[in-house]
Amino acid sequence: ITLRYTSEVMLENERNHLNTLVNTLPDLVWLKNPDGVYLHCNDRFEQFFGHPRDAIIGHTDYDFVDRELADSFRQHDRLAMQASGPVSNEEWITFASDGRRELLETTKTPMLDREGRIIGVLGIGHDITATRQAMGALRESEAYNKVLFANSHIPLVVMDPDSGRLLDCNQAAVNVYGLVDQATLLGLSVE
Repeated sequence: ITLRYTSEVMLENERNHLNTLVNTLPDLVWLKNPDGVYLHCNDRFEQFFGHPRDAIIGHTDYDFVDRELADSFRQHDRLAMQASGPVSNEEWITFASDGRRELLETTKTPMLDREGRIIGVLGIGHDITATRQAMGALRESEAYNKVLFANSHIPLVVMDPDSGRLLDCNQAAVNVYGLVDQATLLGLSVE
């Protein structure tokens, strides 16, 4: 009896540790069976559907989101199961808990039993909204800087610090040297 009790306590501690680990992750985490029925999810995923875990487990995407989005989720589940490995995609979602929108990079991985049969799909959704916005701002900044460089009345050149060769220049630099176009100037060595 003592051995059995000790084993049960150890098993319960392991379950608690695993739940704490999964619930501490900043990503959405869920597990579905091959038919798309939820078997588990973490606290962050509960915010997405706006329901507690107990109301999610045993249900499918069709019980919580519109048909088009649910169809998309199921399609990506099937792709992961067919690929027999992780499959990633990006998707915009709206959290039912507070209406905020996030761009997720979602990775779905088939879960296999000991015989290699698919028993479900593990999903992890990582918020990439801020990263994508920063990349967009950087692209806009680069485009703006290119326009400023090209249209500046001040002669501007970009040189390779190792070779001293001109890599780029604006029209004002071409005019200073009395040349017709940039191609004539580029590649020259400045000494």
